[in-house]
Order: sequence, then C-alpha cells, then structure tokens
Amino acid sequence: MLRLNIQHRYSSESYEEMRARMLDETSRFIEWGLSHPNRVPHIPAYPVGKGEFSANVKQWFWEIVLTSDFGPPSP
Repeated sequence: MLRLNIQHRYSSESYEEMRARMLDETSRFIEWGLSHPNRVPHIPAYPVGKGEFSANVKQWFWEIVLTSDFGPPSP
C-alpha cells in the first residue's frame, strides 16, 4: 500500500534527515516498482498539447491511486 508518512512541519527531524528519508523512500519505491511492474498502476498519458482527460478518467485514475494497495513493504 502507498504509505504517506506526513509529519508536522515543526518536527524535530532536521532538513538533512528529512531529505535522506525522502530519498530512501523514493529509491525503495522505484526499485520495487521496477521489480514488480505488474503491481504498479498504469498512468494514462496524452502527448503534450494534444488534449486532456475527461473528468471521469481523472476521477477513475485518482481513485485507483489513492485506494489501491500497492507499494513496497515498509522497512
């Protein structure tokens, strides 16, 4: 499942610690996604400037992203 670890902006975590944590989380997600391409949601796309998605397609996509159980296991 996609896990967002949002912390209060006045956390005791320093900028360097937050940056290192975010890079680690991103790296783990990318490594996992490349190893499990069938478990990563497809992102629909249009060529730049060639159109846009309907409201229904936008809603469908975000429902999948925000409610699906995907992502690497927590460390």
